[in-house]
Amino acid sequence: MDKRRLGRTNLQVSIVGFGGTWIAELSTPTAVQVVRNAFNLGINYFDTARLDGDSEEKIGLALQDVREQCVIATKTGSRTKKESLQDFQSSLKRLKTDRLDIIQLHGIDDEKTLKKAMNPSGSLQTCKEAKREGLVDFIGITGHRPMVLAKAVETGEFDTVLVPLNVVTRQALEELLPVAKAYDVGIVVMKPLMVKTSNLITCLYQPSLSLVSDEPDLRFLLGETTDDRVRTALRYVLSQDISVVIPGLRSVSEVETAARVGTDYNGLTLQEQTRFNFNLVDYCRDCGLCMPCPEEINIAAILRFYTLYNNYGLPNWAKKLYSGLEVKVDRCVSCGNCESKCPYELPIINQLKKAHFKMRN
Repeated sequence: MDKRRLGRTNLQVSIVGFGGTWIAELSTPTAVQVVRNAFNLGINYFDTARLDGDSEEKIGLALQDVREQCVIATKTGSRTKKESLQDFQSSLKRLKTDRLDIIQLHGIDDEKTLKKAMNPSGSLQTCKEAKREGLVDFIGITGHRPMVLAKAVETGEFDTVLVPLNVVTRQALEELLPVAKAYDVGIVVMKPLMVKTSNLITCLYQPSLSLVSDEPDLRFLLGETTDDRVRTALRYVLSQDISVVIPGLRSVSEVETAARVGTDYNGLTLQEQTRFNFNLVDYCRDCGLCMPCPEEINIAAILRFYTLYNNYGLPNWAKKLYSGLEVKVDRCVSCGNCESKCPYELPIINQLKKAHFKMRN
């Protein structure tokens, strides 16, 4: 499998990595088989988290005899120095290793949380002390809002950044990747098959926000079969200036499909380049700063669905997603609170009304 340099870490990582979230749902023998199959097919970057059930234990068990041939990244979701130290020690034990390649601050989605994690009693200090002691090589950060992650990168404290990016979730291309490149920070992509970037509750809506769901619009955009859609979605991410993409994998067949993309990838075709060249003007970046709405309208979700309708040519899917919202735009009283908080100065009220007009049927 092709490898790319992971920013200033200088680690050479497989362009397709392994996202370990879902193996917590598998039996230990099955999970070990899935992880080991990934390694055997050339995947050497494995991402997990202290909060992902027993994912760390299963990855540690599967890779213990080939540990030095792998890059293992895990995370601490704690914000204080004391709690994150406990997380770190637990992760070492569960992963069956005496050091970590990368420890990441998990889910930093607003500036207040970033500030807390970076203060003298915050979790970043644990990571830095562990690095000084040789227990971890590099420090990373993860989150769903590129604007916040860009501010974190600008502090110079982080070697890697983990962010959502896919064919219809492109905020990171505009807001984060140029900054990360300027600081030579390694870029790891999560959620290559999921529309969501923030406000995770909308993942519960039906139909699914997965790019591999069996929606006619998505079949037209990405391919007729599930494997086609997975391959196309991963190829799009790999066409960007990133180091590694980590789809969540939970079966041998999923691993084989993803690994084949990493082995065969040689750029987008001219047809794909044309198909994915969308006109993104005055669209919501999903920063979430317009929320909460006093009328309980999920502004971020509605504008996200409107972008799918208006910019990405996915009208039927967008309508179904909008229909799943309990509170519609017609409850809006045009108070203007959202517009006053939008850093992009978008005409949110007007966009909400247009979205309601187009997607209500």
